[in-house]
Amino acid sequence: MATADNNPRPKLAYFAIPVFIGLIALFESWHFVSFFRVFTFSAVALLLADIAWLTRGKLRDFFIILTSLAVGLIIIEGVSDSMMHQTGGTLAPRGHWSPAEPIIGWGPQVVGRFHDYRIDSSGKTIYDANYTIDHNLLRQTLSCKKGPPVVFFGCSFTFGDGVNDNETLPQNFSDLLDRKLRVLNLGFTGYGPQQFLREEETGRFDKVIGPDPKLFVFLTAVWHAERTACKAYWTARAPRYVVKDDKVVYVGECNPRGPSRWFRDWLENTALYREFVEPYRRQLTHDDIELYIRITDAAVQLAKTKYNASTVILYLRSDASFFRGTGFTDDEIMQRLRQGGATVIDASLQKEPPAKISIQGDGHPTPYANQLRASILKNYLAEHAPSLLQSASDPQCQGATASGSAD
Repeated sequence: MATADNNPRPKLAYFAIPVFIGLIALFESWHFVSFFRVFTFSAVALLLADIAWLTRGKLRDFFIILTSLAVGLIIIEGVSDSMMHQTGGTLAPRGHWSPAEPIIGWGPQVVGRFHDYRIDSSGKTIYDANYTIDHNLLRQTLSCKKGPPVVFFGCSFTFGDGVNDNETLPQNFSDLLDRKLRVLNLGFTGYGPQQFLREEETGRFDKVIGPDPKLFVFLTAVWHAERTACKAYWTARAPRYVVKDDKVVYVGECNPRGPSRWFRDWLENTALYREFVEPYRRQLTHDDIELYIRITDAAVQLAKTKYNASTVILYLRSDASFFRGTGFTDDEIMQRLRQGGATVIDASLQKEPPAKISIQGDGHPTPYANQLRASILKNYLAEHAPSLLQSASDPQCQGATASGSAD
């Protein structure tokens, strides 16, 4: 007499295998949907359970164990995603305008106007903004069309995540000068000192910048050390630098191409990793901050030797937790950067209420913060380097409203 184990399985059970595999692929494409990885793990659990049902003996036991592990991952990922939402996790689609880029890791590769937004777990809008990427693949800045530019480098704080084109730091600086000085915004989301240096080394934007820029401006903070140390979860494709023979040397990307990068991308896109692993992995060491300073100094020196341009650093003070166990302070970092040849301005806005200078639920600067920092920069230059602002009185630029990028 045949046992239940020997009964033939219905054809539907075999048909379900490619269906579950297709669902896994579908859910993995939902990168900006909350709990998308919970859906993935659920489909994996169903796939494994189906295979367990189709197999027998020890192989069935093996797949039952795998199914149990997948169910555990569903629970852990769901809890992690819920915790992340309670602490500010959001939905922020970026679409196709920021793909991988071979020189600096990633960046805009499509000209146009793009919509970006963030919402909290209750559905409330945190920000809703439009970004214009001009024909030089830079965030649009309305300024003078001609003349040596003031070039802004940096991360999303410089690019202007969460604010419209007319509210970015570079645009506010241009507006304070009545748009009579050429201003470029080379900042972008997730960048750090390594992109600043790599752009100079490769001449990626030399045609846009021109032969004789007036000034480089770099906004930074100690948390950029997570990026130069390749610890931030999005830096797998970022330029990687090390110190060899007392010199900063480019050695490729943070994660070499291949299976290890694919696994890192996959792992770091789980709520489980973001909530429980990443906070420990991103803790800074003395060597991490030392490398951050050295890379920034190298960018400042190259600005001087290659472009004959001075660099002003707008430095933002950070929470003491970033310095725990490192032996550094904000004041020591600023002093080191000054010794490296930069003019360093404290742009922390510590006297301002946090709600006025940071987008609540996000952390990026508000339009008001960008206005204040642009004013700090303009006033400093007017007092200490007035010659840099001379072309702001050039009659050729009166009324100019075109993008700061050269025609």
